[in-house]
Amino acid sequence: MERCLHMKCQCGKVRGNVSIGSKLFHNRVVCYCDDCQAFVKHLKQPHILNAYGGSDVFQVSASQLTITQGHSEIGCLTVTRGGVHRWFAKCCNTPLGNTLNARWPLVGLLHHCIEEDLDKMVGRPVGSVFCKFATGEIPKEVKGPWSHKQVAAHLILKIALWQVLRKGRPSPFYLQGKPIIKPYCLADKGS
Repeated sequence: MERCLHMKCQCGKVRGNVSIGSKLFHNRVVCYCDDCQAFVKHLKQPHILNAYGGSDVFQVSASQLTITQGHSEIGCLTVTRGGVHRWFAKCCNTPLGNTLNARWPLVGLLHHCIEEDLDKMVGRPVGSVFCKFATGEIPKEVKGPWSHKQVAAHLILKIALWQVLRKGRPSPFYLQGKPIIKPYCLADKGS
């Protein structure tokens, strides 16, 4: 039987399931990029970030995620024009996750929307990326064992495997190659 995690927004209107299977089909990192920080701050959810401005991201292929309720509550934005699609629950401004676009099978779910303890279920983050945007000096034990380059190389291999295995479809966030809702851009809104 395949293991499954449960995701939900803070108010519970948006819910879903994430099948996790073997380690080939998931990855966990902490991202300190300024766009991740801008995303959660725009939604007025800065408590989601760790003490150094990092987002704990659980990465899976799109086909592993199923939204079971609250489809009409899902919103999308980009921080910059043409940037990463950042998905959230409009009902309570809960950041849900990130995708590059419909062609890429990767979904990066933010840890706080997973109901189970990720440390127990899948292990600690393997490393951190974009540390230059951190809000302070990140202690080695928080940074994780892998460097930015190791994390990136590992993820590229996983994405290539997911592409070959056609794990990008179905995607809960795209229909016929288009986002299920048109993203708005924070740069255009001056936010």
